[in-house]
Amino acid sequence: MQTDQQGLALTGAGNRGAELFRAGLDELVYFKSSVLETFDKAILEEPGFALPYFARAYLDLFMTEKRFAEHAQRTLDKARTRVDFAKLSDRELQHALAIEAWIEGDLRQAARILDRLGIDEPRDILALRIGHELDFFTGNKRALRDRVARQLSAWSPSDIHYGIVQGCFAFGLEENGEYERAAQHGFIALSARPDDVWAIHAVTHSYEMRGDIGEGLRFMGDRRRDWAENNLFSAHNSWHEALFNSDIYRHSEALDIYDRAIFNESSPRLALVLLDASSLLWRLHLQAVDVGHRFQKLASAWDTLIPEESFYVFNDVHAIMAYIGAGRLEDARGLVNRLERYVNRGKRSSNNYSNTLRVGLPLTRGLLAFGEGKYGDAVDELYAVRERAIEFGGSEAQRDAIDRTLIEAAVRSGHTSLSKALASERVHDNAGNPHNWSKMAEVLRLSRALDEAAASEAKSKTLIADAFNKSRAGAEITH
Repeated sequence: MQTDQQGLALTGAGNRGAELFRAGLDELVYFKSSVLETFDKAILEEPGFALPYFARAYLDLFMTEKRFAEHAQRTLDKARTRVDFAKLSDRELQHALAIEAWIEGDLRQAARILDRLGIDEPRDILALRIGHELDFFTGNKRALRDRVARQLSAWSPSDIHYGIVQGCFAFGLEENGEYERAAQHGFIALSARPDDVWAIHAVTHSYEMRGDIGEGLRFMGDRRRDWAENNLFSAHNSWHEALFNSDIYRHSEALDIYDRAIFNESSPRLALVLLDASSLLWRLHLQAVDVGHRFQKLASAWDTLIPEESFYVFNDVHAIMAYIGAGRLEDARGLVNRLERYVNRGKRSSNNYSNTLRVGLPLTRGLLAFGEGKYGDAVDELYAVRERAIEFGGSEAQRDAIDRTLIEAAVRSGHTSLSKALASERVHDNAGNPHNWSKMAEVLRLSRALDEAAASEAKSKTLIADAFNKSRAGAEITH
């Protein structure tokens, strides 16, 4: 009987199929660009071996687009015609059930199936890594940490994928506000594999959420060879680097990263790529930065991806940012109208339906109101939905775009007391971020508290200077 790296049985695998699956599993957990080809080879080599089909279907579902979900369904259908499912272990069958639930739109059920699988077999790295991703997509903050914590005791430093487990735990800790511990476990992961881009991502998040921008830039600069090329996660980690730069007002650097590494003519037209591009340009838009024709090009790319009926509303929210930034308000209104029709007739059992009804639709209405200059309406929509925005997924850093839009809408609507309250919230939640102090200074100037405004602006400038000094080594590597 062939086994994976943890010694778990690979039903139906011969020598070559098992070899390819183990290689593909490594490529999957480390986000290597060759992973799809490797699993496709395993399927071709041994069509009666189930797990390569399952892994391939999971990768399609990662894409959060209907066309890829349809491909995942075809892959699962092929498996059912070629694989003797009666011979599969319960562990392997649970993977098939999780995929079926995900294809049907019940991501939370898929996550629960893999959680139960992990309790019974905590060393199934595929179940752990996919379950961790599902917790991210469904906004299950506690599970991002505790799914991994439940399985961590089954792993030891001698295990080949021990670092992967530590990196997942690091990200779960970070999303639950445990930033110092997140960095510690992230560095444990990186001591095992310096090119673990998910662990690099977790450590980067920990710097961002602490407002330690200089250390974040230096960290990313020092490790550029480990994350910037030859993996499927480089664009997203580049997005983090651009965010650091935008928050210390190095806007030209942020746009250079955008053009070079996030979105350009050669970038794949995938929602996962476009949403990072939208998110960065939107933040710069809120800072009144001239981004040239980038929004127009990005909006054109979104045109080809947005389905008539919503599939993953997190994508729709980022598409409307691009439409508004491009000045295409009619297309933005059209997207809101499509979401309204969807909640009237959509598949109510799907997670996307509840996410659209409770989060996505109010958010797009708020963003549209902002784009139309109806800032009071934008405040009403965004403030009402911000506390439950976690339900539709993403990270704390990604959802911060909502709060940044809200405070800008409050300022522009003349809602002084709310503006001050939101600025106070930001500087106390993340006191190290100079952008937060600069926004506080702006709010205080509008309320004629000029001495306090000057103090806040001085605080922002001090933090920017500190970030420049800390990041010097990373900046030298960057340029």
